[in-house]
Amino acid sequence: MKRPLAALLACALLAQPAMAQHGDEGDIAYRRGLAYRGGGDGALAVHWLGVAAGRGMPEAMFMLANMLLEGQGVPRDEAAARRWLEAAAELDYPEAWQQLALMEQDPERAAQLMRRAAHALTHRGEGKR
Repeated sequence: MKRPLAALLACALLAQPAMAQHGDEGDIAYRRGLAYRGGGDGALAVHWLGVAAGRGMPEAMFMLANMLLEGQGVPRDEAAARRWLEAAAELDYPEAWQQLALMEQDPERAAQLMRRAAHALTHRGEGKR
């Protein structure tokens, strides 16, 4: 089981330079993060998701935040997770608004955040090519 996964990961990593010529470096880092997370290497997943998150990918910000909340690959860090969720939410990533609502102690604020999540989900993809 580990051999096919290692071979798949090696192929993906070898293909990265060619992909970089045609794709976004943040997307490549995000895909690496997903591959390492799927392969069970949380520390490398956090590293590559952090690279992608730093390049403005809300999907990476959200996944990184959840790994930080769960302590996957790194010590649990709720404050850092909240910062990444807030950054993703500011980019109107619905799942980030929802996660922030679930973390919120104030019911009125949680309801407000859920409404933001619903709005972002309703308008997902608008204004994008």
